[in-house]
Amino acid sequence: MTTTCPQCSMTLSFETNRLPSEPFTVLCPRCRQTVTVMPPKIEEPVLPQAQSPVTTPLDGGDGSHPQAELLRSIASLLSGGSQPAAARPTPSPKTEIDKWQRRRVLLCLDDPKLRERIRSALDADRYELFSATLVPEATELLHESRAEVLVLSPSFDSEQQGGSVMVSSVGRMTPQKRRRTYVILISPQLRTMDTYLAFANGVNLTIHPEDVDSFQAIFERSMRDFNELYRPMNIAMEMEPF
Repeated sequence: MTTTCPQCSMTLSFETNRLPSEPFTVLCPRCRQTVTVMPPKIEEPVLPQAQSPVTTPLDGGDGSHPQAELLRSIASLLSGGSQPAAARPTPSPKTEIDKWQRRRVLLCLDDPKLRERIRSALDADRYELFSATLVPEATELLHESRAEVLVLSPSFDSEQQGGSVMVSSVGRMTPQKRRRTYVILISPQLRTMDTYLAFANGVNLTIHPEDVDSFQAIFERSMRDFNELYRPMNIAMEMEPF
């Protein structure tokens, strides 16, 4: 779905399957105008009436559970594998080095003072920071450093609309990689931990600049909520939490 900024006529694109059912507002990355987005109406699917009650017992007779096998098969398809989950090797447990490996964070911010505040707020023993000032550099670092956390501001590399470019770049990732990339948007127009605006802007977390000094605590709390949300999927797909 696309809409146009009424002030600067910039075209804004949205993934239709991620839009909420109610109208919402976003900030135009070019002129900072508030744009109201009216999602298209979606017809609710009507479930067909059941023809007859299911009489198959939960126990397949040999002690197996069809529901569990079905869940493992679905998890295999979601993870891109062609083999059933039972045939895939289980992931090896993390070594002590892996457990203490620093989380990689890429900063795409236009304000040097804001970058330094985030550096000061993060524990250097637990987080490894990279920084970019231009879109090409940020794109290269995102892939070369295998950054797990992307922190950006809407005005990053404003001449190239860097904020929108980086969000679009993350949006083109495969689902498996996107779930392993945590995107944080910092802007004075956003409230900290506003899940509605985070969803509308295609990111995982929003932070107001006034709260940056508590960046690590805010991020780790949001990450715990994220892991709790995806815990059933992680268990079914035999994946480690984020």
